[in-house]
Amino acid sequence: MDLNIIRDINKLWLPVYQGIARQIAEHCFSQPEQILEVGCFSGGIGLSLLKEFPQSTLTIALETEELVSTFSTDWQESIDKKCAERCRIVSTPLAPLTIANQFFDLVICRGVFFFLDTNGTILSEMYRLLSPGGLVFAGGGFGSYTHPDIIKQLADESRRLNYALGRKVFSRQEFDRVLSNAGLAGHAQVIEDGGLWAVIRKP
Repeated sequence: MDLNIIRDINKLWLPVYQGIARQIAEHCFSQPEQILEVGCFSGGIGLSLLKEFPQSTLTIALETEELVSTFSTDWQESIDKKCAERCRIVSTPLAPLTIANQFFDLVICRGVFFFLDTNGTILSEMYRLLSPGGLVFAGGGFGSYTHPDIIKQLADESRRLNYALGRKVFSRQEFDRVLSNAGLAGHAQVIEDGGLWAVIRKP
């Protein structure tokens, strides 16, 4: 995918991440010790969650060295010193996720399914790295707390950039199929408030 378009999308969505982080936090039964954010649109939600959860640490998994090398520049304004000390960036394929000997209490991913994961492979990898009792929050949309005025300001440009990048439009039925392909349909709650999201808990 085009690195410049990815960076433009991430910048455009800056006003949105805090609201999505708030929505995710409401689904957490306790403060997650280890958070993993997966995919090229990572950064904004995870860093917002570090401010929400002051004892958490964040790992950001990016699929190319180019994304890793531009991360600090792109997110400079969002990373204060305290957040920087609790955040690390790793380069890894998304399937399999090659993060050795570590499991996570919260795994999040925004947007990647609509480009790369029609077979559910990335989603099953996220679940594999989840600790017992942990939570996956994955999907796409503006989130339930983003103000309608912000959505109105961003929607057309966001749509243009996403289609230029090759975004697929998923129906609820297709999203359910991704969950089924990942073997997670029985574990997932699908939320259509503020987008199309899967909330998956590991027993």
